[in-house]
Amino acid sequence: MLSERMQREALSKCIVWFYDGNVRTFYSLDKTHKRAKPNQALGIRRLEKMLLETFKGQWETAIVYENKPHGNELAKFKKGARV
Repeated sequence: MLSERMQREALSKCIVWFYDGNVRTFYSLDKTHKRAKPNQALGIRRLEKMLLETFKGQWETAIVYENKPHGNELAKFKKGARV
């Protein structure tokens, strides 16, 4: 679980719908170390790795958005593949 400060600073978020009916929101980790500049591409790659390796076979749909109100959709996944 990320702290509220890290959730606010994240550049992307991923909403995941699991087969068991649960829905969870994950926030990207956009920095390589504490003083590094945030890198949105790095955060999206880490979210994608989490979906395809850590939660492999457990989720149905996942959508990555910008982490701001009414943020744009950045990526969409269905049943283990990017759409």
